Amino acid sequence: MDFEIKMDGDDKLRQAYRTRVPGLDVRIITNSGPQDYPVSDISASGFAFADNPRGYSSGMVFSFDLLLSKRLFLGDLKGKVMRVLDKGIIGCNFESMERRQEIKLDKLVLEVQKRLIELRKAKREAE
Repeated sequence: MDFEIKMDGDDKLRQAYRTRVPGLDVRIITNSGPQDYPVSDISASGFAFADNPRGYSSGMVFSFDLLLSKRLFLGDLKGKVMRVLDKGIIGCNFESMERRQEIKLDKLVLEVQKRLIELRKAKREAE
């Protein structure tokens, strides 16, 4: 049995599960030196952060490090700005990640997903 399901706007859907990781920051080297910004959300394919005033535009490629609890988690990464929202939120995709970096990032996102599932399960059982 062959069939296809196509929904309007399929090309606008997220490519991967996004989550918030407490203590995760992005460090970007700017003209005025390194700047750290809290990561709003992250997935295997990208992340978002807030910057005011905004110095980013769609299509811009930049280098950065990811810090977890102020310690280097993944370094020497490249990102591409995909969208800049009015509220100063910068949405980015990862560019040219090495396989080991992808694996480490996937593991972080998966661990956060597991913890959220456990918390929801515990909450349901407590009710």
